[in-house]
Amino acid sequence: MHANLYFSKVIPVQPEHHFLTVYVNNIYMLRYYRHYYTGNIINYRKLIQKTKAMNIYTIVISLGLLIFFSHAFNELFDRTKVPNVLLLLLIGIIVGPVGGIVSKDFFGQLGNVFTTITLIVILFESGVGLRFSEIKKSIGAASLITVINFVITVIITAFLANLLTKLDWISSVFVGAIIGGTSSAVVIPIVKQLKMSEKSSAIMFLESALSDVLCLIVGLAVLEGIKMGALDIGTVFSKMWKAFLFAALLGFGAGLIWSVVIKLIRSIKNSMFTTLAFVFILYGLVEMLGFNGGISALTFGIILGNSDSISTSKFFRKAFAFDSSGFNENEKDFFAEIVFVMQTYFFVYVGISLQFGSVYIYGIGLLIVILAIILRPLSIKLLSSKSTPANEVAIMSIMTPKGLVAAVLASIPLQQGLPNGETIMDLGYSIVLFSIIICSVLVIILSKDPFFLKRVVKRN
Repeated sequence: MHANLYFSKVIPVQPEHHFLTVYVNNIYMLRYYRHYYTGNIINYRKLIQKTKAMNIYTIVISLGLLIFFSHAFNELFDRTKVPNVLLLLLIGIIVGPVGGIVSKDFFGQLGNVFTTITLIVILFESGVGLRFSEIKKSIGAASLITVINFVITVIITAFLANLLTKLDWISSVFVGAIIGGTSSAVVIPIVKQLKMSEKSSAIMFLESALSDVLCLIVGLAVLEGIKMGALDIGTVFSKMWKAFLFAALLGFGAGLIWSVVIKLIRSIKNSMFTTLAFVFILYGLVEMLGFNGGISALTFGIILGNSDSISTSKFFRKAFAFDSSGFNENEKDFFAEIVFVMQTYFFVYVGISLQFGSVYIYGIGLLIVILAIILRPLSIKLLSSKSTPANEVAIMSIMTPKGLVAAVLASIPLQQGLPNGETIMDLGYSIVLFSIIICSVLVIILSKDPFFLKRVVKRN
């Protein structure tokens, strides 16, 4: 309503009543602005609601399209050997830090919950596919490869970070510790796409699982050292062996129990998801006890995946008076489908979560990744058997991608207000980004030409 309609109602008064005139005019002005702004606020709220509705529709459509894209990327991999991990990561980078369409803050705490669940499901499902016979052959090599590459990466990173940045030695060691391993969530999908032999796959799976735990335990222990200004090596080793041993034992026990219970569970309608529900409970309880839930989830999957061979063993027959059961083909397909969906969204989320900081720091991150890849073949060649195919040795030699564990740990010092927190975060994020990109590119090259790196080394 126009203001003049109100003002026209003001009755002219005598000059001696000037104060009354002003008072009445102010009343009509207030009525006008009340109606004007109330109308605008209502329209603004409607616009916000409409925008939110459009955003929801856009997100739902995007989630559906990502699944189709992921299937297309898998087909593309069969022809070009371009891992879908790289393509999904690039989509996340484009809509996230580059395009600014979606930010990490949009997901809030749900983002952390989603990444944890994804890691649980991937570790569990990969454990189901591991055979005892292959684990026996691979566990020694996988453990040594994990430790050797972890130590080498920590030394390289700590030296360069201390030399080229303003980080002190403890902060430099912290960066090395959080990026010293390989990411289960990245390695497992790539290895499965490459269809490597059972032994090589087992080594890669076990290395990624063991190094995830190593990065978490050592990284958090060194973080405490940053706060106190000193590092207690004895505490680090104490936490490490406890986290591995007790987590594995809890996963083993839970796997035996569930292999017996699962027969009863199958009689319940819509019970296929109950196994994953049990894995979530197991992971949470183990973490609450101060051990590593990832190792428990992996061990739980291994026990269920090998329950048929366990139930027929003489020891099991003597110790237990009941039968155990593993997964049928429908259940395995169901879990594989869930892993496919979750890892599709996971890698897009990783791309969205990355942040671009100082160009100089990113250059140092690139240098660290290149040196880690150059030195990794030494341990692989030393510990891989002569029967391992040359193309698989080549792939194992460059399989050093870092993941969300490193990215999350890299952001903690800044969140807690510790010195040089921003430098640590930028360096950690840069190493995660470059390690995944370079690893993916080298997978493409080595899948077509396994001797590419040998020729490059000879030329230089």
